Amino acid sequence: MKFLELDSKIKGREYFLELLKGANESSRLHIVSFVNPFSYIELLKSPALIDGVDSFFADGALLRLFHNLFYSSKKVERLSFDFSSIAHDVFDWCQHRNKKVALVGAEPSEIIQAVNNIKILYPTLNIVYSHDGYVKDEDICEKVNENIIDSGAEVLICGMGTPLQESFLLKFKNSESNLQLGFSCGGFLTQTSIKPDYYHPLVKKTGLRWLQRMIMHSHVRNRVFAECPKFLLLYLRKH
Repeated sequence: MKFLELDSKIKGREYFLELLKGANESSRLHIVSFVNPFSYIELLKSPALIDGVDSFFADGALLRLFHNLFYSSKKVERLSFDFSSIAHDVFDWCQHRNKKVALVGAEPSEIIQAVNNIKILYPTLNIVYSHDGYVKDEDICEKVNENIIDSGAEVLICGMGTPLQESFLLKFKNSESNLQLGFSCGGFLTQTSIKPDYYHPLVKKTGLRWLQRMIMHSHVRNRVFAECPKFLLLYLRKH
């Protein structure tokens, strides 16, 4: 019944705001990830990730709709790590408190441009370390982990896709580091490398983020057509 545990960890915006407010008082790393139809399926294949991640948010209208349908007393809002949702809140919080931020994800050329674009929006954000998301090799992964710890980073944002990003974040769960918050961010760093604010204002206003991603990226089209029907069948069968 792992899906029940996953569902119980899906939280709303009020929880997120309380999490930011209390982060300074916590002595342990709190890991946050985001669930969409694709990652919901992947997470159920990896029970250890559900156990290790402290809280999830519903990334997308479809999952939010079904979650609120089956858990009407614990309704949640759509929350995603992008500039149409909570990315601004996180970066603004980090900037005003001079938090040391580490970014891991995207391709080598993309992470450089993503950092540049984020710095345009948040000029005083203290980004102490960045690396691309190609860290599957154990030696590279270990070195990146050491660099993040040595940098003194307090907030780690990782975009590798599920389940890689969650597995990467969990490597720091019991490490001796300064990390207070860890966020998965999916394709956010790749999107931000394209331009500082990836989503068109009309798209953000209408909530059609999925449509813009489908138009711009073939892998998103493939995922929507292949994975959404699987998610619908799986979710309805289990609930």
